[in-house]
Order: sequence, then structure tokens, then C-alpha cells
Amino acid sequence: MDLLEHLADVAVPPVPAPREFATGVRRKLHPRLLAFHVAEFALGATAWAAGHMLVALFAAVVYTVTGSWPRSTRRLPPGR
Repeated sequence: MDLLEHLADVAVPPVPAPREFATGVRRKLHPRLLAFHVAEFALGATAWAAGHMLVALFAAVVYTVTGSWPRSTRRLPPGR
């Protein structure tokens, strides 16, 4: 039997009432979105901020030891 023929025989449930649908979305989707955002912040933004903080602390240590700021590897555009 072809997959499309099989799917043609499958009964489709009726569309839920709007209030029940919104409640189901709130109950199922919102906790998953919250968990995703917390994980993204914990793994992404915190690591990014910690990396930049370590670069700044390393530059401060280099300045303390040598007396001059380390040269930046990025070139600033003219006029800055």
C-alpha cells in the first residue's frame, strides 16, 4: 500500500476549540521555550561575556607586567 493511500484512510481529529487550543499551547510550548531561552543564555551569552572578560583581564595583567597595553589585532576604521 502506498504511503499516501494509507494517509488518506487515517482519521483526522476535529479542530479544538480556541480556548482549549490556547490552553494547550500555554501548557506545552511555553515551558519548552523558557527552558530553551535559559539554556541558550547559560551556554551562549554567559560564555561570550566570560570570554570578553578574560581578554580584558589578560590585557590588564600584560599592562601590569610590561607597562604598556597589548596591541590590538583588529584595525579600527579611519576617523576613530
